[in-house]
Amino acid sequence: MGGQFLMSRSRFKLSLALSGGSARALTHVGVLRELERHGLRADIIVGTSMGAVVGGLYAYYRDVDIVGERLRVLIESDLFLKSIAIAREERSDEGTDGFFNRFWLLFRKGVSYGQSMRRPALITEEDYREIMEDLMPDCRIEDLPIRFAAVAMDILSGEELVIRGGSLRMAVAASAAIPGLLPPVEYRGHLLVDGGWLDNVPVAPAIAMGGHFVLAADAALDVPGLGPLPSAAIEYLLRCNEITRIRLMQQRQQSADVTLVPEIGKTDWSQFTCLDRCSTAGSRAFVESFHYLRGKLLVRRCLTLNGWLHPVRRRCWRHPFKMI
Repeated sequence: MGGQFLMSRSRFKLSLALSGGSARALTHVGVLRELERHGLRADIIVGTSMGAVVGGLYAYYRDVDIVGERLRVLIESDLFLKSIAIAREERSDEGTDGFFNRFWLLFRKGVSYGQSMRRPALITEEDYREIMEDLMPDCRIEDLPIRFAAVAMDILSGEELVIRGGSLRMAVAASAAIPGLLPPVEYRGHLLVDGGWLDNVPVAPAIAMGGHFVLAADAALDVPGLGPLPSAAIEYLLRCNEITRIRLMQQRQQSADVTLVPEIGKTDWSQFTCLDRCSTAGSRAFVESFHYLRGKLLVRRCLTLNGWLHPVRRRCWRHPFKMI
């Protein structure tokens, strides 16, 4: 089929930029499945938060069925269910969507007052370490069969760090450490949290690592997904902060050659039981865009002389980040 022509071996590199989005980012499983079905090979994977989790597993196993099974085992584990329960409430009559609004609602109803308000995260460091040990292989990123990097934010300096070496497990744990929910991760002299606060769809790092063609997968909420207007002053503040972050990410991901945005409605960030539905949505988004993607891919091959020229792009794709 056409995919076999597209993946002829050359210097040409196809990069994946996988977004965060918590449970919504399970759509990446479907995107990876369709890449395999269409005979395309990801040469470079850069992920943020849950995108780093899915991308890291795939870079290690190179088999989407194994990735899906590893995620399913995690989602059904007692420790994971307990951890999610700590940070989640059943949808109330106020019915707000979006991580910041939901998180503040959790605080306001008293779940996180007292002892939990005086510690750095709702989930303990021990529980988070055990979750990651059960999920992510402990190997060096440099030894992976697919080039991989995870994006995190240094909470002390504010730098965006692209972790492309060292422990895979530590890099992914740092990238996925949602502030306030999961504990920061100390790594190589940095105190790291979820990279989605700076670069939720890491297109520029994927280009900088050698990608001639960047396929981005964005599973994050758009502004309409944040739900109705809030009723309290602090909720207005948090909503505005979230809108700023969403708009920044949308601007940064414009440098991707193709961006897939799977349609999964208002799936809540904590609904990890929707793995099959999210995976199907990711597959559908890829299939619907495949002819467009194939055309863009052929154009990039021509512009780069099949990988001999790089990056053949305007410099506007760049923004400050540090590779470690």
